[in-house]
Amino acid sequence: MKDRTYNPCGKPQQHREHLCMLMEEGKTEEVRKRSSQPAYVCRNCRAQANEAEDLCNPQSI
Repeated sequence: MKDRTYNPCGKPQQHREHLCMLMEEGKTEEVRKRSSQPAYVCRNCRAQANEAEDLCNPQSI
């Protein structure tokens, strides 16, 4: 079995505003606004966002 690599948040000081935290807090409307036209995906949780800054470990889609 292949080991999974842990990918920590690239900007921990901004983590509270990332989609994963907003989803955990139940802020679905805010998540919906920030992911209406996704251009990036998080390599950690696979969330999709309009802006890279809304993700812990973004990658262009």
